[in-house]
Amino acid sequence: MRKRSQLFIMGLLVLSVLTLRPVFAQEATPGDYFYGIGTKLGRGLWQIVSSPADIPCEMTFAAQEEGASGLASGFGKGTLFMLRRILVGATEVVTFVIPMERTIPPACTNTNPISTAGVQG
Repeated sequence: MRKRSQLFIMGLLVLSVLTLRPVFAQEATPGDYFYGIGTKLGRGLWQIVSSPADIPCEMTFAAQEEGASGLASGFGKGTLFMLRRILVGATEVVTFVIPMERTIPPACTNTNPISTAGVQG
């Protein structure tokens, strides 16, 4: 019975090593790891600092698409985007030891999928 449990534990150990190997193989060297966490920390701090820029940018984008009536909706969208950017930036700063790719685009990029450009009517 004891030998059977030892074989079972050894099998689980081998299985866990084989399954976790691709996770750790993503980072090739310690230099890559430190570059990744440094990039994430800097990106998170920049997200927090640049978050107020979302309000005037979204107001400008909305005014270009909808005219003067778009200023109010642009202010609302800009405020929501600013809060989202602060939340994402704070999350990246807190979890900087886990390197990952960018989750939201930089500030002041018009990524609105709903655009009235080119629509005739």
